[in-house]
Amino acid sequence: MAWQSTAIAAVIALVVALLAPLVLGNWHVSPPAVSITAGIILFAQALRIVMQAPPAPGSAAQQVSPSPPSPAIAVFPLAMPAILTAPGIAAIAVISSLNKHDLASEAIVIAFLLGVMVLNLLTLWNNETILRHGLAGILPVIGWVLAVLQAALAVQIIIHALRVLEVLHWPAAQAGGAV
Repeated sequence: MAWQSTAIAAVIALVVALLAPLVLGNWHVSPPAVSITAGIILFAQALRIVMQAPPAPGSAAQQVSPSPPSPAIAVFPLAMPAILTAPGIAAIAVISSLNKHDLASEAIVIAFLLGVMVLNLLTLWNNETILRHGLAGILPVIGWVLAVLQAALAVQIIIHALRVLEVLHWPAAQAGGAV
């Protein structure tokens, strides 16, 4: 199931990375608009994670399923939205639309996407081992810290887009210095 879910998520991510610039260009969506949209999506998800109450200890008890799971869960909810989230799609759209559209740049984006998918697959294959070694208590803390950093990244993406649109002139030009 992990392999199938990761493969589906990887194909969707690659399609988004390769087609997003074409679709957004045909729709006349500017790169700053894509950046602002992605920033809002990333910030909303990060804010949701940061503001949620931590789960009570022992509240995430495993439920035992009497029957094997349906193969349909490889697509939903595993491939999407668990492996490939809406903020992930937004980030892919921003990276691919702001990227140079030459073969080398496209290859780098694809290599990074495939690398992330390999890390996802390794995590899915080893999730019981990870949790068995006492990392279950640390993972929410790591997730919270990463969500705060994601919020900062989202704000920076929006600031950059506003600077490109010349709505925000920050930092101000310094006398005798370059911006």
